[in-house]
Amino acid sequence: MKKLFALILLAGSFIVSNKSQSQDIVKGNLEFLKDVKEIQVAYVYENITVGKDGKEATYIKRKKAEKDAKTPGSGDEWEKSWINDRTVHYQPKFNETFTKYSKRTISEDATTKYLMEVHTKFIEVGYNVGIQSAKAAVNLEIYIYDAADKSKPLCKIMLNDMKGGKGQFATGPRIGDAYAKAGKVLGKLVAKKAK
Repeated sequence: MKKLFALILLAGSFIVSNKSQSQDIVKGNLEFLKDVKEIQVAYVYENITVGKDGKEATYIKRKKAEKDAKTPGSGDEWEKSWINDRTVHYQPKFNETFTKYSKRTISEDATTKYLMEVHTKFIEVGYNVGIQSAKAAVNLEIYIYDAADKSKPLCKIMLNDMKGGKGQFATGPRIGDAYAKAGKVLGKLVAKKAK
């Protein structure tokens, strides 16, 4: 009886943990991507909320002050690193997993019929303090347009609570793993629905 109860608890916790991550097509569909093998991608980092700090600017201000209090002048270096993590960690990991699971390539330099915009709306940076850690998470809004007409999206997809990167000390790779998870989830969705 105890084994059965433990098995039920384990199954329940697995279901609950998987329910927190979600992907929803909130407008349109993906059928127009059926025969498409390459998509242009653009990343948009505007109006981002970061953890409990709220606006990204508030988070940056707090972190810069913390860094400068420990080592004067290091706050500016931290801010540069925070911004650079987008092209060094987030975007490459998203591109890699999306390509792998969707069987389509994405590139910022591509000149294609369709444009996919990846809007970052929320970042939870997670943490690792040696004896305890928490995963990073991102919420993304994906808009796919006819590249010749960006007046209205053909499809809008919400990716919420995409988690990844529990072991890393640095925030860039940890958040990058959350983008990798998002790319994987979106890639699988495109592969399934673009038929």
